[in-house]
Amino acid sequence: MLVVCPICWYKNTVNCLFENKIFVIFSDLQFAVVDIETTGGWPNEHGITEIAIVLHDGKKVERVYEQLVNPQQPIPIYIQGMTGITDAMVSKAPIFSAVAAEVYDLLKDRVFVAHNVNFDYSFVKHHLKMAGFDLQSPKLCTIRLARKVFPGLHKYGLGSLTRELDITISNRHRAGGDALATAQVLEKVMAKDGMNTIQEMFLRENKEQLLPPNLPATQVKNLPYEPGVYYFHDAKGKVIYVGKAKNIKFRVTNHFTGLNTGRKRQEFLRNIYSISYQTCPTEFSASIFESVEIKRLWPRYNKS
Repeated sequence: MLVVCPICWYKNTVNCLFENKIFVIFSDLQFAVVDIETTGGWPNEHGITEIAIVLHDGKKVERVYEQLVNPQQPIPIYIQGMTGITDAMVSKAPIFSAVAAEVYDLLKDRVFVAHNVNFDYSFVKHHLKMAGFDLQSPKLCTIRLARKVFPGLHKYGLGSLTRELDITISNRHRAGGDALATAQVLEKVMAKDGMNTIQEMFLRENKEQLLPPNLPATQVKNLPYEPGVYYFHDAKGKVIYVGKAKNIKFRVTNHFTGLNTGRKRQEFLRNIYSISYQTCPTEFSASIFESVEIKRLWPRYNKS
């Protein structure tokens, strides 16, 4: 077995850059492929309407768990239209706290796998915490995994990716159908590359799992270990946040750790598409330059 830090992924935790927390990765990984349907995009404001968990031993599906959940709030009409899950369907379903113990038992001691894993993981972890369970599982994102194993595809959303890989999705936009399709993506990856890429992502680059979904990992890898000012840009290239740092790479990476499920932070992370920076001679000069840039640009997510 191997002990690593889930934040900085140093094998020797003495060199841990962040929280110095540890967990154990076993050579025979067990997976829990998860998909959820929700009433919206913010874990601390919206509820889960359906959850599916596909238990996978790396070779085959062992069990499929599917459960409608009463979110204790109305499901928006547009979401009902997309998923087919109505208020009437969930009115007599159990609330999440009633199934939390079973969900936790299914997920613990397994790698949490999902397509855009940070979305599903943040919801499940938050709602488990509200029910009294502390989920601490390593994460694996099939979007980032597919980009490594199947480079050059036009899109990596679940619908596009499954078409490219000749995977048929039954019951699209329902938790069970999407979870089973994601499990097949995992199988295709393993059939082509075995466990090599998965192990590499855990042991070398699993910091990528923490990154916002729209931010290329190469941009973070190329950041300098120097003082300076950094800029987060949205999809149109507009600066939405300016920050200063003694060490730009460490500070930027630290933005993506933790699990603040608040609407503002979740929206902030989803709007980060690129990073730029300007190095400075000292931390003090970076602080002065940051103040100048905030006043010049008035970024959306900087506090006034």
